[in-house]
Amino acid sequence: MAAKHTTSRRTATRKVKTKPTPRKVTPRQRSLKATRSSSQRKSKLRPVAKRAANKEALRERIVKASLSLFQSKGFDATTTKAIARKAGIAEGTVFNYFKSKDDIALHFFEQEVDQAMAAVRDNPRLRQAPLEEKLFTLVHSQLEYLAPYERFIGSALIHALKPSSPLGPFSHRALELRHRYLRFVEELIEESIPKKQNPLGFLAPEVFWIYYMGALLYWLYDTSEGKQHTLAFLDRSLSMGAAMLRQDKRHGK
Repeated sequence: MAAKHTTSRRTATRKVKTKPTPRKVTPRQRSLKATRSSSQRKSKLRPVAKRAANKEALRERIVKASLSLFQSKGFDATTTKAIARKAGIAEGTVFNYFKSKDDIALHFFEQEVDQAMAAVRDNPRLRQAPLEEKLFTLVHSQLEYLAPYERFIGSALIHALKPSSPLGPFSHRALELRHRYLRFVEELIEESIPKKQNPLGFLAPEVFWIYYMGALLYWLYDTSEGKQHTLAFLDRSLSMGAAMLRQDKRHGK
């Protein structure tokens, strides 16, 4: 009987056991936990970000080496082997980033367009400026970006005339770049002269593309100090072009 009573008491003791009271987490402890979690996430992301930065740095090294050779040796005479040697890497590494030297050249021209558009968009002074001033800034920024590689630009234009050239006007990537550039030009024109008030506005971007190619050739053959003749040509011709569009605007009312 004593054993029975003992067992009953133990059972009763087990039944009345309660769960331990959970520990209260103070705001400071919660903050420390969140900080540790954030640090752990950042530590995981850091190697990924570092690898991406290293890849981008190597890409730019290849581009810089290529441009140096394109300018000194000429585009046609430059090989991917010479580019790799100049960049201090294996030739296979070049192909990990670019399919060919034409691909490198296109990457450079994409950078040229990107920085020229940014020069217009990121300049608060130009937001209320007349159309000719915006277009002048756009073209002038492009020419300044190309200036250190003038010899290469001339040979690239000739190379682009070959029907099979990836730099040619009918290659898929070159077409995409041209369309992106002309869409931006169209936006600039639309900001100053809405299409409804300008019946010929739809033609303006295409006309501007022909104009830009002519201005580029003029710039290449301009021997004046600081390319002053080119700057004067841009100033006069863009003012005339904008005035013609405004005249169409008045006629379209």
